[in-house]
Amino acid sequence: MKSRHSWLLFVANRFGSVDRKGRSALTSLLSALGIAFGVTALIVILAVMNGFQQGYIKSILETSSYHARVNIPGTEAKRIASMPGVRAAVPFRDIQTLMLGNFARQSGCLLRALPSGVEAMDPGFAAETAIVSGAFDIGNGRSAVVGYELAKALRVKVGDAVSLVAVAGGSGADLFPLDADLRVTGIFRTGYYPIDAGYAFVSEAAGNRLSGEDVPGVIGVKLDDPDGDARFLREIGKTYPEGKAESWRVFNRAYFGALKIEKNMLMFLVILIFLVVAVNVYHGMRRSVAERSEDIAVLSALGASPFSVRLVFLLNGLGTGFAGSFVGLIAGLFISVHINGVFSLAEAAVNFVNLFVASATGTAPGEEFTLFDPRYFYMDFIPVRLFLSEVTAIFTFGILSAAGAAWYASGSVLRLKPAEVMRDE
Repeated sequence: MKSRHSWLLFVANRFGSVDRKGRSALTSLLSALGIAFGVTALIVILAVMNGFQQGYIKSILETSSYHARVNIPGTEAKRIASMPGVRAAVPFRDIQTLMLGNFARQSGCLLRALPSGVEAMDPGFAAETAIVSGAFDIGNGRSAVVGYELAKALRVKVGDAVSLVAVAGGSGADLFPLDADLRVTGIFRTGYYPIDAGYAFVSEAAGNRLSGEDVPGVIGVKLDDPDGDARFLREIGKTYPEGKAESWRVFNRAYFGALKIEKNMLMFLVILIFLVVAVNVYHGMRRSVAERSEDIAVLSALGASPFSVRLVFLLNGLGTGFAGSFVGLIAGLFISVHINGVFSLAEAAVNFVNLFVASATGTAPGEEFTLFDPRYFYMDFIPVRLFLSEVTAIFTFGILSAAGAAWYASGSVLRLKPAEVMRDE
């Protein structure tokens, strides 16, 4: 079998060699570069998008919504924590309040009452709520750990007192409780602005005092596999028929749905690059077929079938697609891994040009350029997350787009009549 078809590789290599050196050299180079740019752009865009999405989703699930919420008495938390697939089960209570800080500063706040030792009960929560000042100390019932942006809005620091006005609670809660002064013992930061600007944590005793004893609590559940939420809800339904359980997919449906649509639209827009490149490959291959009509006639006269001749052009398309995809893969992975350094280099280059122009013209240099100015972007660095399945799919699609265009363009081989070509020549 190998000897019967080895001529296909030989002829394809000869055709490709001519294309790389002859009149079609520029077209072949542009086709490969187009695929390379498309693969690079798609890998980098998805890596950054995955980094932001996974970071935000992790902050929400670990700090705010949990993987599942079960509306049953908090005394059942230990039993739920012992269920298979459960990583942590933490009873909590949310209280909507208005928090008053220094200089008459005030801000709406979701006060979450947690048990003492929650860091040991839920390591994921402890890892995500990085303490930037003070300590995570809610043990004495008169302390609070507030978000970084919330502390900035209230102009408070560790050791300062804040006052609360309860806007939600049970029948035993006062709208203006007399003992609602709390001492800030810690300031946390998750990197997700809505949580940092709107959350504070207190003890269960403080939660009972502010909201009343008759407000039912909720058990937040962390799973080993967040995608196993449906299975967990079924188990909870069997164990606690009277309870009500809610998955993270329902609780954050609007936000996560928006993230998914955004990612799909970015993929769609970048895939258009491949379509443009495929059109370029298609026209280049049609011209190549027309220029090689004599060669095709000779191959047909020697016994090559039209299908075999099309395979020659398909191999050329595969070669172009593989070369472009491989270069794009290496460039995309390199840029993704070093993207923060790439942006830092771009900022340095822009600032150097700005300084050079200012020096040459004798004017004052403008404000230092920053791609992600902290005044407008809530980030310290650009997160990156690469998934092998996505990278493999992009690489494969880059190859197949060129191969498909080559196969479709070579269909004109079927319309060639070797006898007529040989007679005309």
